[in-house]
Amino acid sequence: MTSAEWPTATTDTRRRFARFLVGGVALAALTALSAGCSTTSTTEAAARDYDHRLRHPILISEEPENLNLPVGMNGPALSREIEIAVRDYVDEYRADGTGDITIQVPTGSANEVAAASTGRAVHYALVRSGVPRGHIRVAPYGVDDRSRIAPLRLSYLRVKAVVPSCGIWPDGGEADYRNAQYHDFGCVQAKNLAAMVANPADLIRPQPTSPAHGARRAKVIADYGQGNETKSNIMLIESGLGG
Repeated sequence: MTSAEWPTATTDTRRRFARFLVGGVALAALTALSAGCSTTSTTEAAARDYDHRLRHPILISEEPENLNLPVGMNGPALSREIEIAVRDYVDEYRADGTGDITIQVPTGSANEVAAASTGRAVHYALVRSGVPRGHIRVAPYGVDDRSRIAPLRLSYLRVKAVVPSCGIWPDGGEADYRNAQYHDFGCVQAKNLAAMVANPADLIRPQPTSPAHGARRAKVIADYGQGNETKSNIMLIESGLGG
């Protein structure tokens, strides 16, 4: 082989090596990308076993707010206590309710006739409490037991913080040696927190802070600039209750 043929052989070898190197890098990148996706999916699935907030999230939903009114076997008269309960219920409806108020009258119960008469009396009580007639609906609900005395039910929709049902054990309570949480762990805690939230919108977005006290802020800045103490002169009453 002459010396003139060496450059050609070396160039071909380098080209083949370059193609092999590029192909290997591309394959490695594709493998890493695939492995990354698989790892993310596995991690998200595994996180549910160790974080009860993922298994039992607090949801914001429109749910019925019910008030059950006892109904006897006689007459439509409403007691003073029931009138007050209806009035308080209307106040809550005005503050947080959406849509209409529905009077649900039992049918097929022992007190069916009395419940129908009481339903009309409750309708008048709602109007007296300030609910427009066009926002009151009447609907029956069935009772399968003729011997049962069923209540009259008021209902409207309001936004609530809710958690899906607790008491679900998909694994049957079997021993888990991964040190993972059992499925129902944290569900009751989430339900209690949801029940204590006064404004469910706070779980979506916190309320804005109140504006600063302008006069107090100006005084503090002025005292600081003059080298005076910036603390308040109000004396707090000390108590020995803390021991």
